[in-house]
Amino acid sequence: MAAAKKRKLLMYNGKPLIKCGKRIYYGNLEDKLILVLDIEETKANKDIDVSTKIRVQVMDNTGEFGKGQVYRKGERENLYKALDIGEWWLKDALESMTA
Repeated sequence: MAAAKKRKLLMYNGKPLIKCGKRIYYGNLEDKLILVLDIEETKANKDIDVSTKIRVQVMDNTGEFGKGQVYRKGERENLYKALDIGEWWLKDALESMTA
């Protein structure tokens, strides 16, 4: 029987990024909070689509995956800015829960 191949996750600053359609989950899935990025608008730039509107949410991860209570939310105009602020929000929220 062939052993199942382990799928490598895309990592950003030591935490996994998981993409499901137009939604991106960031953070350790064992943590109480995760970051959810929803791509709301894109525009064509040469031969690729570029995100132009991203909804950023720090969400509770204790119930059904991706459907928890939202603790903090906002919008940014590109993926880099969304992930940059979202990572900071997530880190701050997780630290305040342990304090």
